[in-house]
Amino acid sequence: MVTNKANATRHVLSFKTAPPIIHMASRRRFRGGRNLPYRDAEPYKASIYYWWWAFLMRNADYQRTCATSGQGKLAGLYHDFGDIFESDFLTWWQCHQGLFAEKTALIEQVGADPLNSILLYHIDPKRPLSQIQEEIKAFHMHAHAIMPVAPPKQSSSAKYPIYTNVSAHTLHKVLTVWDLRCAHPDTSAYDLGVLAGFKANILAPPKYGETRTRAAIKADAHNKQARTSIANQTNRYLRTAEQYIDNVGRGEFPKALRR
Repeated sequence: MVTNKANATRHVLSFKTAPPIIHMASRRRFRGGRNLPYRDAEPYKASIYYWWWAFLMRNADYQRTCATSGQGKLAGLYHDFGDIFESDFLTWWQCHQGLFAEKTALIEQVGADPLNSILLYHIDPKRPLSQIQEEIKAFHMHAHAIMPVAPPKQSSSAKYPIYTNVSAHTLHKVLTVWDLRCAHPDTSAYDLGVLAGFKANILAPPKYGETRTRAAIKADAHNKQARTSIANQTNRYLRTAEQYIDNVGRGEFPKALRR
């Protein structure tokens, strides 16, 4: 959970997966090391919420909507996410993290003294008793500084829930291939994969340049298969990227139903 310090009422935000600013999150829930998408990456890029923002930047409809100050096909999404091109990710995140936060039964007291330790909690009788007990216990222990608050295990109640868990490493690779395709539209899928860092197991040509020996024919067949494998992998990443970018414009990420 994350405490929004800009709010004097000490509003507590809870996320299903680690937020970009990890030191503000529950140490009990997110105590593991951050799996960076690539070597020396900024720590916040290990969060799937960063990649939501990054893929949305590639959505052409959203680009046009931002360019027209919210007038366009994705005006509804713009109302929530705003112009993501106006600032860097962390600045944007500070104002929009509530879009991904889980709803809580804690009731904010408007105009209440920020030093007041009294919390109002709404009990929804339709919720499982175990979840109510767990949440109340977590708030109580948090108030006594025994442990950070952790949300009960349940389906997401966020306005924009994570569609499925995908590693930051994979999301980085998918977006890298997409950006390379945009920069090199005429490059073959194989060469694009090589630019993206995919390794092809290419055998060296025969020492004396022969082409009809058994070894030369076998090496040539192997190399063709290796190049095809890289090309196929590149095309899978491109199809996935296209779906991620299309669906993020619908408020769903990361969502790709076909490969």
